[in-house]
Amino acid sequence: MENMLHSGVSSKLMAPAGLPEGVATLSRGAYFKEASLDMTLSILTESAARMAGVERVSIWALTHDHDELRCLELFEQSPQRHSSGGVLQAAEHPAYFSALHQEACIVADDLFMHQSTQGFAAEYLARHGVTALLATPIHIRGDLQGVLCLEQVGIQQPWTPSHQLFAHAVANLVTLALVEYEATQAKQQAQANAERMRVVFDASPDAMLLADPVSGLILDANRQAEKLFACPRRQLIGKHRRALHPSGLAEGTSESCLAMAAELPTVAHHCEILRPDGSTQRVSVSAELAEISNGRKLLLGVLRPL
Repeated sequence: MENMLHSGVSSKLMAPAGLPEGVATLSRGAYFKEASLDMTLSILTESAARMAGVERVSIWALTHDHDELRCLELFEQSPQRHSSGGVLQAAEHPAYFSALHQEACIVADDLFMHQSTQGFAAEYLARHGVTALLATPIHIRGDLQGVLCLEQVGIQQPWTPSHQLFAHAVANLVTLALVEYEATQAKQQAQANAERMRVVFDASPDAMLLADPVSGLILDANRQAEKLFACPRRQLIGKHRRALHPSGLAEGTSESCLAMAAELPTVAHHCEILRPDGSTQRVSVSAELAEISNGRKLLLGVLRPL
């Protein structure tokens, strides 16, 4: 937003008939899953500016407290320049922020005349030479998250319904890019959490087992569990928890030693485990239902030899 004003710039709005083809071209882009978010937004702003024939296209993000709009990406067509970092304060431009929350699109053919933009028209015009603005709110899961702006410089032609539809379509592509970015970030965070848990799991001085609370199958075991059961992890995974105990034990204990410990975590549970060589070991068991990742809850059991 702090770029110098370029005088004498003139763009020609694309004829409305050409805009649907432009949207289709953008929609077919393969960059959503392959490019970084910054690169995707750069491609969208540059392509939109060229297709619509406007000088400036920008994407803004609304802060969590809705106090500011921050420019994520701005493309200026004449200097072929990308930038970011501008800020608009809600306290300084209340009419504009209110309109973004209430209107499907802000169509300002004249910045000085439109009630939503006249509050900053003089400053904005002096700085950037913007004469007309088309601002389309960006929503994610129904919540206002930002705005896409198409801006004319050096000319002042009325925005048509086709331009508005084009801006909405591009805003939807921005939403898709942001949602894809969120999903990628969530996946990476889940992987990082899983890796951290694996480190803690394996580094624990106690034998630990992860089991499905519904099926009762063992899903994972740490190094100490391998030592306690005197068998490799692969032999424990896939077993039912009943198979961890000698068949001659009382039915309740044999059926659900880990489950009983999870249901009564404040009570010490003692039982015997069965090793592959037929030997047994008396252990104390504590367990809890733990949320491992993606909201899935597994039975985490800690076994200590007695």
